[in-house]
Amino acid sequence: MTPTEFRRVEAALLAQAHVTLPPMPAPIGNFIPTALAGGLLYLSGQAPLDKTGQPMRGKVGLDVSPEEARHRAGRVAATLLGLIGLEPGRLLRVRRVVRLFGMVNATADFTAAHEVMDGCSEVLDRLFPGSHARTDVVLPALPNNITVEVEAIFEMAPN
Repeated sequence: MTPTEFRRVEAALLAQAHVTLPPMPAPIGNFIPTALAGGLLYLSGQAPLDKTGQPMRGKVGLDVSPEEARHRAGRVAATLLGLIGLEPGRLLRVRRVVRLFGMVNATADFTAAHEVMDGCSEVLDRLFPGSHARTDVVLPALPNNITVEVEAIFEMAPN
């Protein structure tokens, strides 16, 4: 398949799962967004992005509701998928989601990080059904006051 044909098939897959990709962000530090090693694709922690590619900021329990935070975790899934898709055809090579590590910027009394992170898991499950390992933590702050940050590991089929 040509890169254009890969893009067309990947776009149809995303549309079927009702996923709209935001513009991809540039790293905010000295790191790369993805690294492939031994059949696993590691994705650096990503923020929820709005439709213009701007980070969605705020603290759960202070100025962001848990429901909105869950929606934002779903937006992080879209960012992760967009990063995978930067290389034509790579999204089609994903076998499964192996692991997610979710961080929620929240007040000290917030204890429902797992419910927030379900927003990310649900979006990824629409494309790659099946269980994945996941860790969810509440933190008092995240870079640039983003609401949620998620790093991921995907199992990839060979080229």
